[in-house]
Amino acid sequence: MRAIYSVGMFLMLLVGSIEDLKDRRINPYWLLLHAGFAVGARLVFGEMMPGLAGISIGVLLIGAAFVSRQKVGYGDGLVFVVCGLYLGFWANFSLLFLSLLLCALGGSFLMAIGKIKKGQALPFIPFVMGAFVCAMVFEVVG
Repeated sequence: MRAIYSVGMFLMLLVGSIEDLKDRRINPYWLLLHAGFAVGARLVFGEMMPGLAGISIGVLLIGAAFVSRQKVGYGDGLVFVVCGLYLGFWANFSLLFLSLLLCALGGSFLMAIGKIKKGQALPFIPFVMGAFVCAMVFEVVG
């Protein structure tokens, strides 16, 4: 059961990372497909409530996108809505925290080597993918 959620998340984030790096956006139909898959899996396994609680992280990010005039992208919030459907609240919260940490470290490194300037936007979904892979590795190893 958990493997189904992990494979779905991995595929969503892999394609989303490529799109975010290439086009600086993510296909909303791709997210809708995964949202449907996650809801379907939750219904089959009879555990809908954790998924519904998990979407709150994404909803907060969508609110942050609105308030910040898209300093945080709407697509990032939508990705975390779908991640929440797959993961539930606490795992989605942890994924967001680790993603932000990786983004801060990656952005600092890129600034230090002169690839980006202060205030320049970075695609966020690749950092979410990195955080997800790290979490999966640590779960298997630990």
